[in-house]
Amino acid sequence: MAAIVRRAAIIPAAGFGTRLGKGPKGFLKLGDRTLIEWTAHTLLPIVDRIVVAVPEGFEQAAQKLLPDCTIICGANSRHMSLVKLFEQSFAETVLIQDAARPFASRALCNAVIHAAEIHGAAGAFLDPVVPVGTIENDAVGQFWHRHEVGIFQAPQAFSHALLDDAMSRPDAELFQSTAQLVIDSGQPLFAVQGEAENIKITSPLDWEIAEKVLAPKLKNSGIY
Repeated sequence: MAAIVRRAAIIPAAGFGTRLGKGPKGFLKLGDRTLIEWTAHTLLPIVDRIVVAVPEGFEQAAQKLLPDCTIICGANSRHMSLVKLFEQSFAETVLIQDAARPFASRALCNAVIHAAEIHGAAGAFLDPVVPVGTIENDAVGQFWHRHEVGIFQAPQAFSHALLDDAMSRPDAELFQSTAQLVIDSGQPLFAVQGEAENIKITSPLDWEIAEKVLAPKLKNSGIY
């Protein structure tokens, strides 16, 4: 068993990017780096350990790209990959960041993990800018003012004990987000202000925006 560290980051990148249709998403290149490299590059200065889950057969390729990270083979579902990653994290506080969100800034990631160290659980949430409606049977029955709601982003971070309890729930795999799972378990989640550039690359349109808009913009700013 590895020594317990203060902070670890786990990166689920074991999917094959079916909706995007370009192969395993974590190995796609933006500029001169793959998505897993950009994500690890952002996180390395602020955590003590990084564990990355990749598709079976891609472990050696990932290790060459990320010599300072622990590489594991992912599972057949995101949740089970997260379980495997968590088991290898060995940290007091664990940050979860998707390789599909390469534009999350280091400052945002640091703010989320710092908030989790204080509150036990934290996540990035984006201001929706406009009111949000609750829809039932194609009809909007009520609305929420923009300051009352936030759009789930990543990263999210949790204390080891809290995350261990949440992931042990028999229904844990039913939740799309670990933050949803933790909230449903009765733990308030501290909301950190997210970033508009922090998009999740899922569709061909997302990839086009990432390649043609966000990557050049951030590169010109000196951030990317």
